[in-house]
Amino acid sequence: MGGFIEPNIHPILVHFAYALSLSAWAVYIMGRIFPPGPRRDRTQHAGDWMLALGSIAIVAAIAAGFYAYYTVAHDGPSHAAMTTHRNWAVPSGTAVLILAVWRFIERTKAPSAIFLGLLAAATLSLSVTAWWGGNIVYKYGIGVQSLPTVTGDGHDHEHGAMPDHETAGDMANTMTAPLDPEQGGHDNSDGHHSVDKPEAGVPSGHENSDGHHDPMPMMIPYAHDNVDGDHNSGPETVDDQAIKSIITAIQKGWEDGDGTPFRTHFLDFDGARYFESGGQNTGLSDLVENHVEPEKDSIPDLKLGLSDLKIYYEGDFAWAVASTTVQGTIIKSGRVLDNTGKQTWLFRKVDGAWKVVHTHSSSRAARN
Repeated sequence: MGGFIEPNIHPILVHFAYALSLSAWAVYIMGRIFPPGPRRDRTQHAGDWMLALGSIAIVAAIAAGFYAYYTVAHDGPSHAAMTTHRNWAVPSGTAVLILAVWRFIERTKAPSAIFLGLLAAATLSLSVTAWWGGNIVYKYGIGVQSLPTVTGDGHDHEHGAMPDHETAGDMANTMTAPLDPEQGGHDNSDGHHSVDKPEAGVPSGHENSDGHHDPMPMMIPYAHDNVDGDHNSGPETVDDQAIKSIITAIQKGWEDGDGTPFRTHFLDFDGARYFESGGQNTGLSDLVENHVEPEKDSIPDLKLGLSDLKIYYEGDFAWAVASTTVQGTIIKSGRVLDNTGKQTWLFRKVDGAWKVVHTHSSSRAARN
């Protein structure tokens, strides 16, 4: 099927399923407006055909939908949205199928008020299903093949009850991109879940090639070379100490799956974006709830490390760059992570305190 229409034929079938079911209900209502006679009979007959064809389309759409659910590359947050879409689609489609059978049995009679009420409820439920379907495409980019992909071997996750956050990349993504759940199904080819795991600046060099954050020992030898802002070595300042403290807290937050340091040290604003190897988390809540916090369950032994940290200043803005490492074992797959990469943190001074406004990281498997 994937070779016939990339990546899946489901998007075509769902339009027929929804449009025909909704149109059938509208035509039935129209038929009740007409006085008894040939016009009403023809209208109701047309509604019967629409409902029948809509039912066939629903069966095909659900079948193609399950195929897409288990084959299309996606990450943790989008997996949750896909699951919600599925959970609306199955009962909604089943309800329409049952009503179609009922209508077939009673086709010689005019549709009853109870039938029309139930069909209205079923089509409303289909509308919610359709909204979620559009959401996973336009918000999460599922199936949009023009998006940049992450280089490397990527990773897959199984669809289980656990939120697909097993990817070590999830942690890296926390600060930079959407989780990269190695849990099953998250094909890091979607550009999410880089191995950079900026725990507040943790792994900055996670190239998500494995889809997880580059394993970095928890070494924090901050080499403050450019702390004076002139790219030259200089004495450590109060601002240097503040920024180092924030990065350390974020790094620990990644390892502990604790969103507190992020909520404390990140500036929460509409334009907040955290990138990681082609993927992103949109806003602070997305970063914490869909990346940082779920990461602990996926990689309980996650260790991040930083080295060669440099800090630069420009007025009320500062940026820090560092080499990073990520290490850990993905529980679901047993995969051992050992990545290295680069990380960048952008800070802004707000009311005398430094706040993280952006992060970007990438990493890849460590080379021997």
